[in-house]
Amino acid sequence: MKTAKAETYEWLMTQGRDGVRRIEKLGWKRLARIYYANRPNSPIRKAINAECRRLGYTPRVILGLNA
Repeated sequence: MKTAKAETYEWLMTQGRDGVRRIEKLGWKRLARIYYANRPNSPIRKAINAECRRLGYTPRVILGLNA
């Protein structure tokens, strides 16, 4: 049985040894789960929205498809 892990803003924005932030490495399905598990206007949701826009996606569409 998997234990639930609480993803925090700091965890999401942490850079790995290769200098790439975790938010850039995670798949859309995982990001969508994290997104919907947090409150509206939380720093995590804002960061995921910004990452969607940075990559040229509409947050509503990409997160809706992977929810």
